Amino acid sequence: MNPFNFGRHQQLALLPDWLHRRIEVNRYESYRLLEQAREQTPPGARVLDAGAGEGQYKHYFAHTRYTGLDLAVGDHAWNYTALDVLGDLRQLPFPDNSFDAAVCIQTLEHVNEPMRVINEIGRVLKPGGRFYLSAPMSWHQHQKPHDYFRYTSFGFRYLLENSGMQVVEMRPMGGYFWFLSFNLQLLHYWLFPKPKSFWLQLLQMPFKLATQAIFFIAIPLLFFYLDRLDKVKDHTMGWVCMAEKI
Repeated sequence: MNPFNFGRHQQLALLPDWLHRRIEVNRYESYRLLEQAREQTPPGARVLDAGAGEGQYKHYFAHTRYTGLDLAVGDHAWNYTALDVLGDLRQLPFPDNSFDAAVCIQTLEHVNEPMRVINEIGRVLKPGGRFYLSAPMSWHQHQKPHDYFRYTSFGFRYLLENSGMQVVEMRPMGGYFWFLSFNLQLLHYWLFPKPKSFWLQLLQMPFKLATQAIFFIAIPLLFFYLDRLDKVKDHTMGWVCMAEKI
């Protein structure tokens, strides 16, 4: 492995799980939501992962009849071969009332007709079925050009209530300090743009490691706990929501 190509995901994997979760604040609440979905979904229930990507959340639903669906156009580097269904969220290939639960994790920003997508998920859910949804509010452009919208809690509520669902729980992905934490973790990319020369990369390494120790570990861990000072949390990275089909 090239030590100069050791990216964020590889670095996070080296950390203890308790530290990993507190640094990866951009996913912390999504993981919590998936854990809720796993606990609240009974064995044998039918679960739709709407926008499943590479199927990275499938293990949460090993006790269920899981169906992962994606259009497989978001990231060219991803491996979509584990998908159960290649399909469009705007026109789901399932009958009405097919699923006991559905999840849609960090996907809704990538669809150009979100109301149509939420209506379709509502259609295929059984009455009383749970829908677990997360999407960003403050985020950089990614998976370009398939990146269209950002969502407030009021936007979530509008979409869900207009598709025949009621919001059971809504919570922010942290507040101002979690937002700062995530953005500071990327500081070394801008301070130390990767030079072409191996020797320049080698000379850069001590400064880059020192910056990462401060801004990738020490400050994010501190900010994880300081976030409780933000009582309002309007300056959040996004929202997670649990809704139920009426």
